[in-house]
Amino acid sequence: MNRLMPRAALQAIQRIGQALDPFFAGRWYWSMTRWIAERQLQHALDQHGDRSMQVRQATERYRRADFAVRYWRSAPGPVMRIAEQALDAGVPMHAIRLLVLNTDLRIRDGQVHLRRPFIVTVLNTVLATIVGVHMFLMCLLAVTAPSPTWLKITVILAVAFVYCFLYYGWSLYTSRPQQIIAEHGQKLDAICIASTTRSRAEVRNIAPY
Repeated sequence: MNRLMPRAALQAIQRIGQALDPFFAGRWYWSMTRWIAERQLQHALDQHGDRSMQVRQATERYRRADFAVRYWRSAPGPVMRIAEQALDAGVPMHAIRLLVLNTDLRIRDGQVHLRRPFIVTVLNTVLATIVGVHMFLMCLLAVTAPSPTWLKITVILAVAFVYCFLYYGWSLYTSRPQQIIAEHGQKLDAICIASTTRSRAEVRNIAPY
């Protein structure tokens, strides 16, 4: 499909998508949360000093909120470390964001693993078919309605715009993370395994002391 579209149109769609993704992901919420956490941290510094427990707690809240602004969702410490390591290893930021947003990086038995739910792929196909059929029926209803041609065209374009807009936001939580897992899953698995091995080695080195 991308090869059939003009480059200018494809770039325009990508720019629109980059602007819509943070909205659908709820980045605005985390930006507000970080703003509040920053002021709480400043208040704790003013009231208790930079070595107090209150400042440590406020700093941790700010750190998690800042991570959520950059990756579109808060996450446990181990997942945060894997996300940073994946970025350093060359995994694109948008790919890591989608995985963090959909909690596809999960902690199991104390270690981070990449989730691969097969049922999500099946549900994506079923729901996409339902949405496509429903949009087709709405457009067919507009075509067969007794109204002027210009009005029919306007209604069809409006229906197509609404459905495409909603489907794009819906795909942020369904089909697009599955594409990321298929493309970068092996590298992320290797990062998780390496992190696990490194953590166990550190425990063995520290234990004798």
